Amino acid sequence: MSDRARRSYFETLLPDNPAALDVLSVNYRSSPDQWLDEWQRYAGDRPRRCAIVSIEESAGSGADAGKTRSDSNTVIQANSPTDLTGLGITISQYLDGNGGPQTVITLESLTILLQYVDLQRAFRFLHVLANRTIESGSVTHYHMDPTAHDEQTVVTLESLFDAVAEFDDGEWIVRCR
Repeated sequence: MSDRARRSYFETLLPDNPAALDVLSVNYRSSPDQWLDEWQRYAGDRPRRCAIVSIEESAGSGADAGKTRSDSNTVIQANSPTDLTGLGITISQYLDGNGGPQTVITLESLTILLQYVDLQRAFRFLHVLANRTIESGSVTHYHMDPTAHDEQTVVTLESLFDAVAEFDDGEWIVRCR
């Protein structure tokens, strides 16, 4: 997203008090420090508690490879961008301890995820994740660049979600199913 779209995302699509949130960020695009800095810059404060799953192709092995804690933040180095089973376990463990209406999961980005796994595998993973999120009472924001995918891919993934938000002409347009 552009800087303008990111700022608007934080101002428009997140709850009013981001400092009261528990956040799990599944991140393919930036380092944990960059993610936290961006959150603080746009939201005005860090989340109450957050875990950042940092996904890199060269990550070590083991479910807790590279796991570190500081203050109320946890960074978990994922095994591999193709290890959706391990990622699903990590997300479920987080939801078991932190799920609820003040929990937001951000998956950044579906576009990068689809560089590592095919659409069918991603769809199955996201279907389970969407159901798991609903069960926990949490909210998940999935980010993707629709211009990077064919229309069938976009429509297929959109079918999984309760709402789709698109940044157009400086505003978010939200379509609910």
